[in-house]
Amino acid sequence: MTAAKPGKAAQSSWAAKVLGIDYGDLPNLGRPWTKGDVRALRDSKPEWLTEARRRHSVRKQEAAEARTAELVAAFERLGYDAPDLGTLDQALLYIDGARIHLMSETRCSEGEADRAAWRRWPRSMAAEEHDADRGNFW
Repeated sequence: MTAAKPGKAAQSSWAAKVLGIDYGDLPNLGRPWTKGDVRALRDSKPEWLTEARRRHSVRKQEAAEARTAELVAAFERLGYDAPDLGTLDQALLYIDGARIHLMSETRCSEGEADRAAWRRWPRSMAAEEHDADRGNFW
């Protein structure tokens, strides 16, 4: 890495986030990171940074997949074990309530609940999306 101009110190965690890598992959400079260091790295894109970004992306994807599987299991635990009927009625009357219940019990985000519902009931979720695409919004 080229020497950066002296600048305002930055938190290492911020530097890792801006660079799109895990904190543990951030090199130790032997001094505090600066915003100039981060800018210089973003512009130069060394091979180790590209590899660290790839690893970070894989870890994030794996964590998201594990979280989705955990939330799908939570649907079962909460009693939402109906088969996927592939119907709009199931999506509107059953799955929407299941998603709200899941969010309240697990404190997951709406996006996480949606991903879990898509994993658990893909045909009914597709029926709801298809209906919305046709302009039917209740």
